[in-house]
Amino acid sequence: MNAAYLANEGLERWGEYPSTFFEGREYTNAEQLDFACRLATVLKAHGLGPCDRVVVMMETCVEVPASFQAIWRIGAVIIPIMPQLIAPEVRYIVENSGAQFVLTSPDLASVVAEATRDNSGFRAILVFGESDLSETTNIVPEVEAAGPEPDIFEKADDDLAVLVYTSGTTGNPKGVMLAHGGLVDNAKQVAALFTQSKRSRTLMVLPMSHVYGMLLMNIGGLLGQYTAMLRRFDPEQTLRMIEEYKVERMSLAPTMMVYLVNHPTREKYDVSSLKFVTGGSAPLAEELRLEFSRLFGCRVADGYGQSESTCAVTSFRDDEEVVPGSAGPALEGVEVCIMDDDLNVLGPNETGEICIRGSIVMKGYWNNPQATAETIIDGWLHSGDIGHINEDGYVFITDRKKDMIVKGGENLSPRQIEEAIHKHPAVAECAVFGVPDDKFQEEIAVAVVLKPGQQATAEEIQQQALQYVSKFKKPRYILFRGQLPKNSNGKVLKRKLRAEWIADFERQASE
Repeated sequence: MNAAYLANEGLERWGEYPSTFFEGREYTNAEQLDFACRLATVLKAHGLGPCDRVVVMMETCVEVPASFQAIWRIGAVIIPIMPQLIAPEVRYIVENSGAQFVLTSPDLASVVAEATRDNSGFRAILVFGESDLSETTNIVPEVEAAGPEPDIFEKADDDLAVLVYTSGTTGNPKGVMLAHGGLVDNAKQVAALFTQSKRSRTLMVLPMSHVYGMLLMNIGGLLGQYTAMLRRFDPEQTLRMIEEYKVERMSLAPTMMVYLVNHPTREKYDVSSLKFVTGGSAPLAEELRLEFSRLFGCRVADGYGQSESTCAVTSFRDDEEVVPGSAGPALEGVEVCIMDDDLNVLGPNETGEICIRGSIVMKGYWNNPQATAETIIDGWLHSGDIGHINEDGYVFITDRKKDMIVKGGENLSPRQIEEAIHKHPAVAECAVFGVPDDKFQEEIAVAVVLKPGQQATAEEIQQQALQYVSKFKKPRYILFRGQLPKNSNGKVLKRKLRAEWIADFERQASE
């Protein structure tokens, strides 16, 4: 089934209604689908065909879901790129994927032009608006004049639909191949969790170029949701939109929750309409979950997923009691187990690597059979995440496997130490990471961001940790920072923190 049918299915189920609100204007679901069909006509006229690969690089706007629908209708493959990427990063993705087209906005046209220059296989930069660059084409007049493309190119469940480039921790990003069947299944699996709020008013603040944003985009039509969209996350605008649009539910990265909790004007906004918030994209500290729930008067539940599993793997139903510290049970139709390093399946509450099986598992990494073979073994996706499953089937995420600290031969969990430090009333965010040590192989360091107007000493942070972890797990190095380095998905770049610490250590040793 082509994922483009999701939009048709939503329209048939709910009829025409004002589904999208963006920058002062409402759009019905029928208008959005008609726009996508006319865009498909234009893309075909420019030579885009089935299985061709096309980059979509824009901030959140109504043109993004239309682009996805149009590209899928033709049978082509979408390569979503975060708008924050710079030209060399975009160039690598375009060249590695073999993309021949880019759909973008005027403000990003120059980045795309620089990234695609001297690429002999590249064909066209298609822009939703005017650009001063001669190598770009403004397709807005063409879309306005075009007739709608009536057909959807038939696709098998296993056919490639999206090629997502993961940020990775070392080297160049890898292209994750996601199939049409997995996208459709994941959308319906998550939509089934919305037992209390199918036709709710939602706010989209996540980037649609991320798998989490794509998932929310796909389920919106299935559930008949009324969705307001922000071009990018901004705490003040988010609070204002909750009040003005009477937002009932949202999906947020933990970093966004931190900004909203600590925003100086939060209390002046009426956020009483908010009922459901789901966390994702990064681990959600239990202390933050409780604090956000208390301050906003809403239910906050965590979920778990990754690009290699299309998006969501676990989460809670609306009518299901949240289990503290858990990301919920596996979605219907998804298998999750815990394995040790010898590929043995572990029992309840035993810690190991989280492994996933089902239609949502990626087809593999683009043109990288070795990495694929290392990640998918006997049909099981080895996530690289560490955790356990309790007797009732609830999944608990402990750490990224690559983030584990090896001190004195013992594997230590950064997440456990972070949870302890996060309980300090002055701490807004923290990130625990390992640094080289002659005695123990690795020692523990933590970067701490304090709440506005708050103070704490390094000794206080260490004592806070010791309230919840053993002395062996006490951080040796405390670094106070104004902010933590993160990628465009809001994930903390611990490798960057580690590299900065090593560079500073070497500089001090040479002085």
